[in-house]
Amino acid sequence: MTWSRQRRSAGSTPRERRESGQAIVVMVGAILLAVALVATIVDGGNVFAQQRVTQNGVDAAAEAGAVLLAERLSGATTPSGGWDLNISARILQVAASNNIDVQAAYYTDICGIPLKADGSASIDSDTRVEDLESSLQVGNGSHVLPGGTATAPDCPNRLVGPVAGVMVIGRKQFAAYVAGAIGINSFEVRTRATAVAGYLQSYCDATEGNYCALLPVAFPTSIIMCNGSNKPSDTGVPWSFGVVYKIPLCQASPGNIGYLDWDPPNGGTGEVVCSILTADNPAIDLPSWQYVTATGNSNGGGGSCSMSIEDAIRTYNGKTVLVPQFDLTCNPAHNGTPDSSSPAVITAPNYGCPAGDLGGSGTNQWYRMPSFAFLQLCSPTLAGCGGLQGAYISGNNSATCDTGNGATSCLVARFVHIMATGTVGAGVGSGTGNKAIGVQLIK
Repeated sequence: MTWSRQRRSAGSTPRERRESGQAIVVMVGAILLAVALVATIVDGGNVFAQQRVTQNGVDAAAEAGAVLLAERLSGATTPSGGWDLNISARILQVAASNNIDVQAAYYTDICGIPLKADGSASIDSDTRVEDLESSLQVGNGSHVLPGGTATAPDCPNRLVGPVAGVMVIGRKQFAAYVAGAIGINSFEVRTRATAVAGYLQSYCDATEGNYCALLPVAFPTSIIMCNGSNKPSDTGVPWSFGVVYKIPLCQASPGNIGYLDWDPPNGGTGEVVCSILTADNPAIDLPSWQYVTATGNSNGGGGSCSMSIEDAIRTYNGKTVLVPQFDLTCNPAHNGTPDSSSPAVITAPNYGCPAGDLGGSGTNQWYRMPSFAFLQLCSPTLAGCGGLQGAYISGNNSATCDTGNGATSCLVARFVHIMATGTVGAGVGSGTGNKAIGVQLIK
């Protein structure tokens, strides 16, 4: 009996073997389920993160294309190779800098409706939905923009206007972390964005009389004060909207509010008053580096524009003007040029300025302009201005301008809006219409 029991204990019955096999299957299934759950948490979270990253990259690419359309709308000279070739190159450059691939890009009107080559709406006549197969792609073989004679769009009724935007469809592939254990080695996300360019409304219209004349006066993006030596001191605090400031004009040096020459070194001081009275600025993309270092003489102009700068600025008392803002200066050696292309111009720490050349002073000074401010100059009759003029810059005006910082000259004005994306057209304020153009993501 004892021997028989020992023989049975050394082996196993068919039932025991079946139960053992079932246990292994259950255990393997549990392991696979656990791996799937971990993959869902880890790789699923990564998919959502990569979706956001890809969307940001596609947004940036669409905006980059729309900025060039804004430049075209402002009347800028056609670049070498034509607009389509340059828009395509800009989109691909920004996409590559964000590590995404552009699947396709299409031209749209300001409503975001895709356009055909003849400028008509690329919409299915039955379903009224986008027909991208018939849409004109950015970077097309003929390197043309949508044609046609459309002028005023009607977005609700899907009646298109002229080309004003781009739609970018992007994608990004990335490796799986855990899902590879169950045969899923990579993921792909796709996103799209549409950005359009158009004239800014409400701040620069015909009621301004001069269509928000652009003054050749540059402002730092942050509030400045004059120190005890009458040198500019950057507070690092942005200007507030709706507040009447006595904006100090400290002693000339980088970082100070100052007068600009749009075509240095020719002309210089003799051109500033004429530039105030009749805007002669070039088309300016935002952001970009501008070489505008030959400053003006605050005591007067010359020739047919023989007027003090103070009197010239006061011709805009009570009106809203457009003024450039800067946040960095660059002094390249050997007459070099900062890089205004994207992404260089928006990438820290040099933002397109050659290494080692940020800041400094001298005749080769460049200013990085990330935005333009809409500035309402005071007048004796404008509410909130306390009876003050818009400019006090002839002689010593410390009685008016000194707010405890030693300023002897100032402008008196309030900020009403900031334009931080788009382009400002050539000769803004010339009376031919509003040329302040913004760029906006709409989809």
